[in-house]
Amino acid sequence: MTAVLYNRGYRCVFRPAVEARTGNPSTCLTGPRHALKTVYDIKGPVKFRRFTTSERMPKKGKKGGKKKGKSSSSKHDSDKVEGLEADAGTMMDITDADGKLKPGSAADGKGGKKKKKGKKKKVSTADKALEKLEKAADKLKANKIFFIPFVNRMDRWLAANSQLAVQLFKKCDQEEEGYINYDDFKSGMFDLGVICNRVELHLLAKLMDRENSGDIDYYDIPKGLQYVRELEEMEKEAEEAENILIKTDRTMDHCKVCKMGINGPSMIKNPRYLLLELVFVTFHANADHPWHLEELVHTHIPVCGLLQLIAELTGIQSTKLSLFNDKSRNREAMLPPDMTLKELGYEGESQNEPEETTLYYDYKVEFTGCPILLCDHYFGEEIKLGQRYRPSAEKTAKTKSERKILS
Repeated sequence: MTAVLYNRGYRCVFRPAVEARTGNPSTCLTGPRHALKTVYDIKGPVKFRRFTTSERMPKKGKKGGKKKGKSSSSKHDSDKVEGLEADAGTMMDITDADGKLKPGSAADGKGGKKKKKGKKKKVSTADKALEKLEKAADKLKANKIFFIPFVNRMDRWLAANSQLAVQLFKKCDQEEEGYINYDDFKSGMFDLGVICNRVELHLLAKLMDRENSGDIDYYDIPKGLQYVRELEEMEKEAEEAENILIKTDRTMDHCKVCKMGINGPSMIKNPRYLLLELVFVTFHANADHPWHLEELVHTHIPVCGLLQLIAELTGIQSTKLSLFNDKSRNREAMLPPDMTLKELGYEGESQNEPEETTLYYDYKVEFTGCPILLCDHYFGEEIKLGQRYRPSAEKTAKTKSERKILS
């Protein structure tokens, strides 16, 4: 087998030696003016030589000129194997152990030049804006802290403005099919004065599109978003019914400056809620007292958190604030501050239909910063509640003598 390779203007002939079968290097193509070097093929050693100046590869002619005749190097073309070409810029053999072409070589049809990649499709500015809006809306929907209050707020707004919305969208629906597209829905909602930004309004449009068809049935507006709440409840019940322990990695937000994780409070996936009526025991008979509170809380809130909430809402400065499950205010009825409401037996319900519970609170007055009680005038004497203070005879005599001296 003989192959002719071109590399940097030199034509190199690789010819297996006849003596390769015996293991002796070949002496063919040798001479005093040829630099010899032995390269080894799978079948045996192979000789190659550097050709003289007259035997170098001919240069290409200029464009438009006459074709030159074959050079002297054409006599060596007979050494080529038909259909066999080598990789340009290499001196390596292009055959494998079986004498076949190596994959990826220039002679191999599968290798060689890479296929040209197709051009990317151009995306219009409107499509890019819509894609960006879709991502922002999906992000808001995944945020349960935002999504549930948003659904409740929009449900109340749709119930209050449903008649005006239906009348407006009837005028937009010229074919009277009962459906409008997203753009008409958003424009009409802005005309009605809905309190939403662009992302929130797009999320509302997706929620109103129950069939995910791109059109909204405006006759469903009076129904509100009640079906969204029902779907959320069904998903929660399905997750709780599985009762499978799944190992999940906690994801934390990262600081924008130092890029470290921010270890915030852990979030419970499906919390239960209580609608608490917090009654001030001293004035429990007065139903309109301003210190009677009503708050929606989750069941995993501790009692100390409730006491802190009561202090913030009422402005009570006393540290001796207690919570009770009845009006007796005894030790058996007092709730321990280090336990949660769920641990105390309050199971709770969903956020839309919370469990209603009544608790009582009271506090003790602390005279730690009263300037009257800190006055030295009262030291050494017992004062009984309900009696008027009267100083002793010695103190009255001293005060009378002091007044005479001063006068």
